Amino acid sequence: MTAKHASVKLSRELLDVARREAETFNRSLGAQVEHWALLGRATENSPGASMDRIRAALAGRSTFEQLTTIEQTAFLEQFGAEYEAETHEAYAALGREAGAVGHDEDGRLVRRQADGSLKPLD
Repeated sequence: MTAKHASVKLSRELLDVARREAETFNRSLGAQVEHWALLGRATENSPGASMDRIRAALAGRSTFEQLTTIEQTAFLEQFGAEYEAETHEAYAALGREAGAVGHDEDGRLVRRQADGSLKPLD
């Protein structure tokens, strides 16, 4: 009998994005990753979709408008996931800098001090 499940290693960034998407679409984390895998497979196997053309557009070697509708959808999925992960990390890095203002885990407005501690703003 073969196993119905297997373990795989995925980056924390991908899992963080998948977790947020899963919440949006009311899926489990595993279901979201599986959904993306099935979409990727379907895109790669779709007539009229060329992963080489999609990769070329992502790398700036061709334009978005030159892609078919299927390829444009795949491009936006890939670009959106990469952009979201990079943006999240960029904001997290800003929040770690001295003087940054944000909310603590209890929702209070705080400012990060030079020593890394958080000081509540009144």
